[in-house]
Amino acid sequence: MRSSIFVKAVPLLKEKKLNIDCDAVIGFLDQHYRSGQWIYTDALHRSLKIGIVDAYEMMEVCVEAGIVEQNLQIYCPYCQRFTGIYYKTLFDIPEEVGCVHCDNVVEKPAEHAIIIYKVL
Repeated sequence: MRSSIFVKAVPLLKEKKLNIDCDAVIGFLDQHYRSGQWIYTDALHRSLKIGIVDAYEMMEVCVEAGIVEQNLQIYCPYCQRFTGIYYKTLFDIPEEVGCVHCDNVVEKPAEHAIIIYKVL
């Protein structure tokens, strides 16, 4: 069995007592995600059949463990796709963001931001 960076989160996840199967979650993360890749909590929610709140709480445990970092991505309300631009904080988001897919301008993009996680 190969080593997984996600294994460091197991004791923290068990301590939080989330409604998840820690071993299944760590196995899934280890199998599907490598350093530099993006993790969307909605994908975890669908793939692992866990609650969306549990998915976010689980990822925040991974942030605390230094496994992933939190970022923001803007969802275009016109074409229903992500704009492809990542931000570290809400303060980094400009007042308007152009969508690379439909060329519309997303006004108040912070209202369309979702949290995503980058594997370190």
